Amino acid sequence: MRDRITAIIAVLLLATLAGASYWYSQVSRVDGLAQPVSREGPDFVINGVTLTQFDASGRATNKLFAEELAHFAADDRAELRRPRLVSLRPGQPPLETRAQSALVEGSGEKVLLTGDVVITRAAAADSPPLRLTTEKLQALPDLERYSTDAPVEIERGTSTIRSIGMDYDNITRVVKFHSQVRGTMEPGKGESPR
Repeated sequence: MRDRITAIIAVLLLATLAGASYWYSQVSRVDGLAQPVSREGPDFVINGVTLTQFDASGRATNKLFAEELAHFAADDRAELRRPRLVSLRPGQPPLETRAQSALVEGSGEKVLLTGDVVITRAAAADSPPLRLTTEKLQALPDLERYSTDAPVEIERGTSTIRSIGMDYDNITRVVKFHSQVRGTMEPGKGESPR
């Protein structure tokens, strides 16, 4: 009987020791893992960013530069400080967009630029240079479309147009103004004033 009690006590001690060892291994393993991503703050921040987008043939179509990029995993958005987006599409004049800040959603499909937004397009064989200024602008970089409901000013060569809101398609080079359109249009070379 005494041997049985000794055996039971030994088994209980070994079971307790095994349980304590397992518990300790689990606790130390979990403590060694990285802390989970915060839902409120960014999961990473990068300074001096340059991102390049390529088409199917491997040619660069867009370049994005920013002083700082903060990515938020909770809703897969990125906030950029002092972004500059350059369109490099072949057959199109270079287009550059600058702003104080930007919010990028949908893996870059939609970009909301705010604060001193300026778009400049180089002159083409058939059109003078273009400069667009506003305080906020929504960009669809893949489609090269831009829109705003804020006041906007467009300078194209020696002509200037001011409007409240507009839609601009860089590929077709068509601007649609929303309201309160005012401007000064200068005739182009070889055209007579009408």
